Amino acid sequence: MSRRLPHTEWCARDHRCNLREHRSDEIVVTLPGYGRAVLTRVADEHGREYAEIRARLALHPVEPAARRQLQAVLADLRDLVTRVGNAARPAPRHSGRTAA
Repeated sequence: MSRRLPHTEWCARDHRCNLREHRSDEIVVTLPGYGRAVLTRVADEHGREYAEIRARLALHPVEPAARRQLQAVLADLRDLVTRVGNAARPAPRHSGRTAA
C-alpha cells in the first residue's frame, strides 16, 4: 500500500489490519439448530466500507428439501444485497416542479 489507511473508530487495531484494509471485531450470531452468522465491518485501501457476512446454515438431510433451502437462501441474499444497496444510495433530489 502506498499510503497507510488510518484506523477507523470501529477498527480492531490488531493483526486484522493488514492486506490493505481495516477490519472490526466480529459480531457472531448463533442460533442452535439453525446455524451461525458472522458479521465484520471492513474498510478497503480506498476507504470504502463494506459489511462482510459469513454464514453456516443447517440444511435438511433430504436432498429436495435442502435444495429448496438453498434456493431460499439465494433469493433472500439477493433481496438483502439489493435492499442494503438501495439504502446506501442518496435519495433523489426533487426540482420543486410538479408534473402537469
